[in-house]
Amino acid sequence: MTPDPALLQPLLDLLAQTDGWTWLRVLVAAAFYACALVAVGGVLFGQVFGHHPGLHRAAGLRPLVPAAAGLALALLLLQWPLQAGFLGGGTWAAAFDPGLLALVFDGATGQRLLLAGSGLLLLQAFWIVSGRWRGPAAAASLLGAALVLLAFTQVGHSTGEPRALLAALLLLHLSAVAFWIGALIPLYRISGPPQLGEPATRVLQRFGLVAAPVVAALIVAGLWLAWRLLEGWAPLLHSAYGLVLLLKLTVLGLLLGLAGLNRWLLVPALVAHAPRARPRLRASIGCEMLLVALILLLTAFLTTTASP
Repeated sequence: MTPDPALLQPLLDLLAQTDGWTWLRVLVAAAFYACALVAVGGVLFGQVFGHHPGLHRAAGLRPLVPAAAGLALALLLLQWPLQAGFLGGGTWAAAFDPGLLALVFDGATGQRLLLAGSGLLLLQAFWIVSGRWRGPAAAASLLGAALVLLAFTQVGHSTGEPRALLAALLLLHLSAVAFWIGALIPLYRISGPPQLGEPATRVLQRFGLVAAPVVAALIVAGLWLAWRLLEGWAPLLHSAYGLVLLLKLTVLGLLLGLAGLNRWLLVPALVAHAPRARPRLRASIGCEMLLVALILLLTAFLTTTASP
């Protein structure tokens, strides 16, 4: 059974209208989301699972978080002239026009730049989180993570009414997303070396338990935000925004399926020392990373090009 072409027309029209400058903004936004959430999620993962020194080193959190935060900061700053260029007709001359740059900075985008930039700078403290000043560094990292997440509530659908409820739900949704995304690289790394043995399998098992309420919060908050934003479910099939969101939910369903496969089959197989359990688990986590990248790309496309 083939889908009705008329249902896809809003999406096809949107794609036809999307120019090269807009695609550049989409790609930079998606890369920023990925780096910022990896940095924030790495901090959260370290707070929950990073107390074993050997695992902390194997997970690579100490270099990962500041590196991701630094790249996210560069991408955040790049979004400033890209937005100015968009307002000026999609040219590099407009991107560096002082008047347009000031106009962008004076709005909600400027608030987001200040909040996210401050948070990403604080995340650099994670370099010393296992050193002499571990307590202050951990506090600075958590504050930085909170500021980055808060920055996401300064633009987009969270600025509607009721503002406080929408912002709170978005923060809950983003915290769950960040924790999951930030865990993928550390979990991939610790699931590789066989010498980590029992400590690694304990973390993998515990992550499955901790991730259950995290995923529940992600789904509930995300669905409520989508329903509130679309004012019902009918626009899912009758608007470009709804169609992209529907595709995003489909990819999320695949991601949840892989998460369930890991928890109920692959991690128990690793614990039982089943043949090829380790490479299969790592392959599954790698597929999760690819699906997350696609979800972030679709999210960036939604926030950059479409409105409900």
